[in-house]
Amino acid sequence: MKKIAVFMIFGQSNATGHAMPMKEEDYISVPLKNVYGLNREPNQSFDIDRLEFSGYTSFGMNLAETQDNTYSVPNQLARAWQDKIDAGEDLPDLYIIQISIGSQGLYDMWNMEMERKLKPGTLGEVEISLFPFTVHILSLLNKYFKDNDLEPDFVRMHWRGGEQETRRPFASLMEGKLKNDYKKFFGALREALGFNAPIVLHKMPFVEVFAREDTTGGHLGAMTYINYVFEQLTHELDDTSIFDPTKCPFYNPAIWDSGIYRWDLIHYTGEMNTWVAEEILNEYIERK
Repeated sequence: MKKIAVFMIFGQSNATGHAMPMKEEDYISVPLKNVYGLNREPNQSFDIDRLEFSGYTSFGMNLAETQDNTYSVPNQLARAWQDKIDAGEDLPDLYIIQISIGSQGLYDMWNMEMERKLKPGTLGEVEISLFPFTVHILSLLNKYFKDNDLEPDFVRMHWRGGEQETRRPFASLMEGKLKNDYKKFFGALREALGFNAPIVLHKMPFVEVFAREDTTGGHLGAMTYINYVFEQLTHELDDTSIFDPTKCPFYNPAIWDSGIYRWDLIHYTGEMNTWVAEEILNEYIERK
């Protein structure tokens, strides 16, 4: 069997690369030879019983929201991975699964109890019950790999979400429900996969301007607690770790955008996402 690497990323706008359109010269227009993704056209459905991977491009590869050609982590990882192979690095083929919609947290379209819906489109139009949809997609992965004589040798499931929960009543987050719901959520995704894929939770860095303005325990307090829940999950779920964006060499909390955010102080820059992609690639190279 041919060994492969699998990168999954789920969450909301920072998993999508929201509002970071690529320069046209950076588009991945020609499908990559050694990196594959799930294009929306044949795969965005509850009715399919098999997946169709194709050579990765920077358009059409988010199975949820329609927002293409962005400097997202999966796009930047795909390019970096292919460039390494083209330069002679001994890397396996990479398979990417991306499912994300902006402003959708664990109690929005990722809600485990949301009625089953699938309305494709751009942010503001799209309406997909992301939890059952993701479970359905993951449940088909092993069949695809077996049918194509592929052996996943390196698998990571990244969660880049949590921002939406900072807008919920702070007291409700403190009741323990959030942690238990995350445990159910990731447990169900792993069950659909058929094995305990390592989970990587992306910590949310503080923005100092929020820290100065927020003295009520609102946004800042919620963010602190959600990051704390992520840390708890690393102790209570097997093979679960934290990805810390503050390790980025150009992170600087002393400047207004912390060196990693766009002007809105919510969404990461393309440079930041490129660094994250390089860290993911380096993790594999160091593991070899």
